[in-house]
Amino acid sequence: MSAEIIDEHDGDGIRRAGEALRSGAVVAAQTDTNYGIFCNPFLERTCTSLYAMKKRDGGKPLTLFVASPADWVRWGRRPEGVDVDALVERFWPGPLNLIMRKREIVPAWVTSGKDTVSVVHNVSPVLNLLSVYSGLPLAATSANISGTMDEGLVTFDIAREHIGEHVDIIVRAAAPSGASRSSTIVSLLGTPAIVRQGDLAAEEIAPYLPGLVP
Repeated sequence: MSAEIIDEHDGDGIRRAGEALRSGAVVAAQTDTNYGIFCNPFLERTCTSLYAMKKRDGGKPLTLFVASPADWVRWGRRPEGVDVDALVERFWPGPLNLIMRKREIVPAWVTSGKDTVSVVHNVSPVLNLLSVYSGLPLAATSANISGTMDEGLVTFDIAREHIGEHVDIIVRAAAPSGASRSSTIVSLLGTPAIVRQGDLAAEEIAPYLPGLVP
């Protein structure tokens, strides 16, 4: 069965989608970069379905999207030697994912059994409303079949083609994200290091991360 498609300005639809997420639905929506697929991180069966629908390696963790910059501390542990509050105040909301040690509340099926978690707070009003209406951080991965996107971003059309028969709802954005690459990912485990370079350059982040390894 094909996904229900709602537009990003459909307030009632977004509210309904948020409530559905809490109950176990899978929703696709545009992040600050790619389209992603989102679910309730505390429902193992739903998280497992994300891996299945995109044929994702089970050893690759999901990311938690949060509705407020301050929410990171609920899911991740404060790393030594990094002022995370200053970092997120400067760069969130935006396409910067931070990897840190996780708190026990984060389920193992979200982190692939690892003791770390990736957290991000995007500009996207849709994602933030979905998180608010569901009352949850959103477990997510990109909305494409794994191994099919060597370059470029996952658009609405790609998401619909790849996972449209498996998700419950797709939120159609009014315009592309405007990004040229996927989000920048920074590890805060030990010496800060860039895991993936996105549009946010290392030079911009470096003043907030002493010893940053590009």
